[in-house]
Amino acid sequence: MKRILILLFIVGMMAGCSNVYSAEEGYRMAVINHGFPVPKNASELKPEACTTEISKSAKYKLNDIGGEQGEPPEHYLEEIKKWGWTELEDEQKGNIHFYEKEGKIMSLIFKENVFDVFEMSSALKM
Repeated sequence: MKRILILLFIVGMMAGCSNVYSAEEGYRMAVINHGFPVPKNASELKPEACTTEISKSAKYKLNDIGGEQGEPPEHYLEEIKKWGWTELEDEQKGNIHFYEKEGKIMSLIFKENVFDVFEMSSALKM
């Protein structure tokens, strides 16, 4: 009986610590730009390589963040605006979103359970 209780406790703890998108979990600063929010419980992965258009990149894993078609949660997009970022809606291409604040341009690419955050270089012609 004692072993069963211990097993149930461990399984319960693992289920409670799963990385699933939840607006209630809150947000933290992105590793590449401390003024840009990312969900607090997102796990960092190896980022994509930078290019001439991308000066910094970060990749995060978080279940339920991108949906099957790469559509982001509306609450997350609202949180980005609360942090002072303006969406460049004319530049959006499918699941790729662009934001600007104080001369910096950030790009988000959503996929199912993964999203990339890029700080664009000043050489970007938008």
